[in-house]
Amino acid sequence: MQSLAGMNPHLLTGALAVALLALPARTSAQESFARRGEIPDAHLRGVTHVVCATFPQDATPELPLYERRNIGFQPASAVPRAQTAPLSRWVDPGGWQEDCYPAFEHERAHEHGVTVQYAHVILDIRSGRKAWLRDGGADDAKAVWITIESLRPLEAFEDKGIELFKLRREGQPALVFRAEPRDEARPVDVSLHDEQLILGRRAGDFAEVLVFDEAGGQYQHRGWVRLVDSTGLLLLWPANYPSHGC
Repeated sequence: MQSLAGMNPHLLTGALAVALLALPARTSAQESFARRGEIPDAHLRGVTHVVCATFPQDATPELPLYERRNIGFQPASAVPRAQTAPLSRWVDPGGWQEDCYPAFEHERAHEHGVTVQYAHVILDIRSGRKAWLRDGGADDAKAVWITIESLRPLEAFEDKGIELFKLRREGQPALVFRAEPRDEARPVDVSLHDEQLILGRRAGDFAEVLVFDEAGGQYQHRGWVRLVDSTGLLLLWPANYPSHGC
């Protein structure tokens, strides 16, 4: 298959649509994303962390919120899950579900001798409603569990695929993989449908792309791709089942 780097940008959308038709159908797992046209750019600019809420099967469908006060973070009223609009939502065949949100602030606090993390999250990706969430959860098999993972060292992409297209809006430059982490570097060929891709390290606005080498049984460096654009707008998102099929 021809790679994106060598493809006419005007043919990109049509070619991907044809290629996606060949992907195997998913009958039990589902992953959905907010429509890019409904997300204001401001809600994707300057994102520092990805925060995910995992709901076990039969879990209470609400998120425990926190308030930042002079004496530290304090519990606030919980919000029903139905009143949130995450950027992505995963429904697993095992019965658990996961909602993921962008975050713009992150703080560590020492509570009862233990270091805990808090993140200021956009709970509704369309309206921009924000709240503080706390890393971890109650010691209960049915309690929601919160994870806060950074985009600076790309911690948020560990053990995840890459969603390359859902955050790109109409009019943005075409996706290009490059030999070095700069826009002037030469394009490199990366086949999205024939290779398994993950992200490695981050260098400025770019993320390293690694491709799985079946013969060697490990990931190898292939190139670089923009993580954010020149204005800080986030372009990539961690995914359980990326739309490009890797």
